[in-house]
Amino acid sequence: MTGTEEEVDGKPVDEIAKIAGPVGGLWVAWNDHGISGASFANITTFTRFREEHHDRTGRGAARADAVPDDLFDTIEHSFNTGDRSDLTFDLRGATPFQVAVWEACLAIPAGTTRTYAALAKAVHRPNAVRAVGTALGANPIPVLIPCHRVLRTDGSLGGYAFGLPIKERLLEREAVRAAA
Repeated sequence: MTGTEEEVDGKPVDEIAKIAGPVGGLWVAWNDHGISGASFANITTFTRFREEHHDRTGRGAARADAVPDDLFDTIEHSFNTGDRSDLTFDLRGATPFQVAVWEACLAIPAGTTRTYAALAKAVHRPNAVRAVGTALGANPIPVLIPCHRVLRTDGSLGGYAFGLPIKERLLEREAVRAAA
């Protein structure tokens, strides 16, 4: 996305910048393959996010002043519309099951929700409801891969790696935008 990946000691590194997200600041990591990570800046420091990103990807990361304009515009469009179809993700290192679950999340329209069971059926693993929850908990790109749109069968929120108040705020924001 930047045209050239930075290198440290001959190894490529991702870039990280902070942007305004739908419920506060958001760290976003990216490279030439796509968006490779995200985290809430009010919960996770830059240093912690970079360390967790390295632990997950095996790649280093450098702080950037800003995301490239084209990427920023695409992310902003996704926040404003709920449509994530123009975003490109770097999910290298994820299992095929995780990728399938995250792709199923991307198919959930903004302002709507699905259950963990419905997601399990969508990935052709109807008995893997708990595994779906585990895959959602491992989502490296929250908000942009909208795992917050997944609820328990009884309609309750279930879990969210960044806490239920954030999940609730994201869902409320999307419901308001969808109703407009």
